Amino acid sequence: MLEKKGFKIVIGILAGLVVGVITVIAAIYILILVFFFGGPPKVTKGIEKYEQTMKENTTREYGKARTEFLTFPKKVPESAFEQESKPVFYNSFQDTWDDPTYEVYLKCQYSDEDYQAEIERLKSVEKTYSEYDGRKQSLRYDDSDRFKYPAYIAIDHHDVSYEYALDLGDDSIAYIYTAFKSTKHSIKKIPSEYLPSNYYESLSGDNAFYFNIWDENTTCYNIYMQPKYEGHSATHGLSAYDIEELENALPTGLILFPEDTSKFIDGAFDYRRDDDFGYVFLEAKYSAEDYKAEEDRLQDEDQCYATYDANSYQYPAYVVFNGEQDERYDNTDGVCYKKYEYTLMDKENNRIIYVFLLNPTISKLQQYDEYLAVDKSIY
Repeated sequence: MLEKKGFKIVIGILAGLVVGVITVIAAIYILILVFFFGGPPKVTKGIEKYEQTMKENTTREYGKARTEFLTFPKKVPESAFEQESKPVFYNSFQDTWDDPTYEVYLKCQYSDEDYQAEIERLKSVEKTYSEYDGRKQSLRYDDSDRFKYPAYIAIDHHDVSYEYALDLGDDSIAYIYTAFKSTKHSIKKIPSEYLPSNYYESLSGDNAFYFNIWDENTTCYNIYMQPKYEGHSATHGLSAYDIEELENALPTGLILFPEDTSKFIDGAFDYRRDDDFGYVFLEAKYSAEDYKAEEDRLQDEDQCYATYDANSYQYPAYVVFNGEQDERYDNTDGVCYKKYEYTLMDKENNRIIYVFLLNPTISKLQQYDEYLAVDKSIY
């Protein structure tokens, strides 16, 4: 009797262990599923939810939505609700690890007047990258056999994504955005006739590779990707300093430059680009207190990552880039650059000079010789 009871206890313990192990494995599986696939897709249907949903789409942090939805209207006009064919809206978003998965579909039939206004809007859509250099791109118009209807394209098989609007005729327009919907049966709502004829082929293998955008013979397109800079641009004067516009104009972000000039007593600003060459000089005169605060910021390695250099320049310097060669794909326009970024500390006059150089050419920098390295051969 005791042996039988002991056997039952052992069986009970083993069964408990098995159930426990299965529970742990299931929990780990669910955690991995949520981490890599973001749980099930969040699906929104119904035109009454359009504006709120698109607001969520356009305000997600960078990387969660790699588009500004420029082809889509900000709101659906009243005339679309008065037609025989009512508006259709479908939005599926899945926060998959590293890459968002999206399917967004809007179809509207408008009044003649609103239809013409919407077509004119699509024709005039532009993406401006910086007021400093005027670079901009528009929606690409495609009326080839690849699409069944004329298309206004913002993204064309780039980074496994598409975004475009189709002029369906009969005062109707369909708006489409897909991201990482590259396998058959992955599209749930968008009619197949609204997809380009090579949709799945163009998103397979290396055809939709992110870096293809910079290949000379590429067929992909993305209005949101900054095009290669060519030509000349310049601006100067302290009132023209705008860190956001400046970073948009340059192929790489700035680390040491201040957010604004509100603490400056006086100063000067000069920006110039000539094809692959460029520079930024920002001279700032501070109060003693603000100079110390700015120096503390520059010394904070967790914030500025700068190295102190007391010998290479005519002033003590904090250096973050000293001629590093960026790889082509580290830059927003796909070009290789040699860059320098540093600050010069004129403590005696509470003055700081912020410097950024891009593929520096000494003959074009003679007016700023005082702010360059003593040994010019490093350039």
